Amino acid sequence: MLNNILVRLAIYYLSWLGFLAGAFHFFPRMRFYVAQERDRFFIGTLSDAGADVSALLGDIQEGLGSFADQEGVNLLIDPSHTVPVVVALTLAFGVTLPITWVYRWTRQRKKYSQSFAHTLLVIPIAIALVVFLVKGSLALAFGLAGIVAAVRFRASLNEPMDAVYMLMAIGIGLAAGTQLTTVAYLASLIFVVITLAVWKSNFGAKPAVLSGWRLVPPDELEAAPEAGGKAKAK
Repeated sequence: MLNNILVRLAIYYLSWLGFLAGAFHFFPRMRFYVAQERDRFFIGTLSDAGADVSALLGDIQEGLGSFADQEGVNLLIDPSHTVPVVVALTLAFGVTLPITWVYRWTRQRKKYSQSFAHTLLVIPIAIALVVFLVKGSLALAFGLAGIVAAVRFRASLNEPMDAVYMLMAIGIGLAAGTQLTTVAYLASLIFVVITLAVWKSNFGAKPAVLSGWRLVPPDELEAAPEAGGKAKAK
């Protein structure tokens, strides 16, 4: 039964839904920490956007010094900081995994790339981590953008659908990093359903033929050349 891809996907998504619902139900503090982190991003970013760079550097130095005492250790293991990070990274991996399955199932063998499948699986984790790093800090965001520009990550995507897969993986990473768990889950589910439907229906395999404002059915299109050939034979 698990060889059926639809059954496998349904069981996987239902399992994830049950896991998230159970975790938030039996551990309500987890839901509170996630909501708190989400509010810190969407509200705190606006209030801290005008912070001075020198003040930011002072906070960084103070934070580095605090790790030497017990308060710094408590901050490191504080569930209000660690729980959102663990939830975001786990969710980013979990809801991206079926997308890589669909890529393997629907991609032509001669165009399939294992390295691209690996990239799809891990890039949402990296994006979610980057979101946590730049959260609420405009200066840090610009600094990270400069580092990325200097490193110059290069990737060649020969197929438009590969770019769509990559964009979807990045979007899931952003949603997970900003604690939008519902958005990440639904985005993955809907993307998988639509991609499989388009692949199975072989949509757009042949271009449409118009006669004026009327669509020509395939049977009429096939009969037309035969009629022309008989006329020439006569």
